[in-house]
Parts: sequence; C-alpha cells; structure tokens
Amino acid sequence: MNILAIGAHPDDIEVFCGGTLLQYKQQGHNIFIALTTSGNIGSNEYNSREEIGAARELEQLEAAKIFGAEVRFMRFDDQGLQDTPETRRAVINAIRWANPDVILANYPEDASTDHAVTGKIVSEVMLSIPGKLIPADEPPIAKNPSLFYYGTAVGIGFTPEVYVDITDVFDQKLEALKLHKSQFAWMDVYQTHGLLSIVEITDKFRGLQAGFVYAEGFRAFRIHGYMPNFKLLP
Repeated sequence: MNILAIGAHPDDIEVFCGGTLLQYKQQGHNIFIALTTSGNIGSNEYNSREEIGAARELEQLEAAKIFGAEVRFMRFDDQGLQDTPETRRAVINAIRWANPDVILANYPEDASTDHAVTGKIVSEVMLSIPGKLIPADEPPIAKNPSLFYYGTAVGIGFTPEVYVDITDVFDQKLEALKLHKSQFAWMDVYQTHGLLSIVEITDKFRGLQAGFVYAEGFRAFRIHGYMPNFKLLP
C-alpha cells in the first residue's frame, strides 16, 4: 500500500503519527510525507523566515530517511495558512502524487490554525481527487483512500476511536523526532516540558487507554464513497 501522512509543519508527522508510519514501514508499505508549511517562523534562533524554513526542511528530509519516506513541501507560510484555491490545489496535487490507500492528517478541530486548516482542506478535497476537471497539476487517481486524523498537542480536545500499538517502534520514533533539532529550543519558549517528554507522556497515556505500553490514537473521516477501512491500519 501507499501511505500518505500530511502535516502542517515539519515534526508534526514524527510527533503525532511517527510510530504508525514505522509500523507501516515494517510491513513493507510505501511512505509519503507532505507538508503544507515549512515551519518558517518556528524558531527564535534564526534571523529570517527563509533560513528557518530551509533548516526545517533539511531536518524533515533527514527524519524521513528513518521512515524510508518521500517528502513533498508545499511551502505556504507558517502560522498563516489559509484555505485558498492555491492551497487546495497544492493539497490535491500532494494526494494524487502519493496515490495513497491511507491518508493520515491533522485533526480539523485542532486549536492550532495551521493544523486545523490543513485537516479541513484534506477532508474537503477528498471528493476532488478523482475529478479530471478539478484544477490540479497531477492526474486524477482511481483509489478511494481511507482518511484518519491523528491527535492534537498533548491530546487536548481529541478523543481517539482507534489506536495503533507503537510499543516496539517507539524508540525509533524518538530518533526521528530528535532530528528536528531546531524545535527543542522553540518548544521551550512556551511549554513546560521538553518535546521528547511531551511525546513520551502523550503516547504512554494513549497506550494506557488502549492496553499497550505506547500507542497513537486516530479518528476516522466519513463521507459516502470514502468510508474508512480500519483494517488498513497497522
């Protein structure tokens, strides 16, 4: 299968669904990552948006090697993502590029604007991916992928309906996350725990809920024609 993880920022994928992608990798599936922004305000250590955006893209490319993933950057501005025809076109292109059987994406009700807009657009273009008259640069695809939303920062406002056991790949997930070096100082600006601690606490809590040591939780998107197939989760 082809698995597409769509996120708003570099490190979203590693934080929220990195363990699930590693389970897919172990099963021999093809992994694709697409990001709506390059996180180009996500640091106080750089002097320009261009510098931090470039640095974070390099971090993402290094982390993607752990998943064996191909990466696509859409390069819209961080903390200012808008639902526009241009953004929708880019998201449609990314989905068609990956030709996925499963899509993992931000939750549309996330309090983070970039997260919410990303998840909303992904949801609302699902019916567009097979249409030849839809404005896009990639050709239509015939698959009807299942879309699952991953969680929010520390799980606020998000109740999973299905869990993936990531116990045996959790250490690898942390190794991928550690490659986003620019984010450790940035997270310390407004969080009381370090980034790695936040992920460990959250994934342990999800594991406790599901009867595993570590887990990631998901909710499913539902619309006629694109009903979720839970059996496709690892």
